[in-house]
Amino acid sequence: MLNELQKDLMTELVNVYVGQAASMLSDMVNQKIILNIPEVELVSISDVNREDLKHNIFFSEGHLITSSLKFGHEFNGKAFLMIPADQAKILVNTCLGEVVSGTDTQAKSLVDTDLDVLKEISNVILNAIIGEFGNFLELKLEYAVPDIQLVFVTHTDHQVFLQNEIYVLILHTSFLLADVDVRGVIIIALSMSSISNLLGKIDAMLEGANG
Repeated sequence: MLNELQKDLMTELVNVYVGQAASMLSDMVNQKIILNIPEVELVSISDVNREDLKHNIFFSEGHLITSSLKFGHEFNGKAFLMIPADQAKILVNTCLGEVVSGTDTQAKSLVDTDLDVLKEISNVILNAIIGEFGNFLELKLEYAVPDIQLVFVTHTDHQVFLQNEIYVLILHTSFLLADVDVRGVIIIALSMSSISNLLGKIDAMLEGANG
């Protein structure tokens, strides 16, 4: 749904936002974290099931850590950070300066303290991105209390997460810290009016740059 110019600008904006989040995370865990968003996709909810969409790899059957943040007012929707549970364990242990073995990365090895760390990580990322979108649109946002869950999903379960929204902004993520590369996905489900506001602002910036 994004043309090339819109996609390039959206990716550029998001990378600035996650760069700020990565800086805050680095301070929080006392080590350098690089958070990359190499690709941004905008799809309608009716297209989420398409097999050719790259993000479907994140909805493969298995355990996922999902953290969600609901936001509202003039720009409204719900943001999710989803990380496969085995990679989430690696991320937590690396942030804590601990070593994790290949046999200790199953979902069952995640404990409450791990979920607390993941909640802090996801809150920093989601709040930074959504907050900056609000600043970009010059809109005040209202936030609900964030939530984190360990869930087992099948290929079609994402409809449960996204059933009330119209559009889905998909940000492919990669955490780089020490010698670890942890992949995940950030999903921002938006109403029709919210995506219209966002694209309208982006188009205005592109017109100003070309003018």
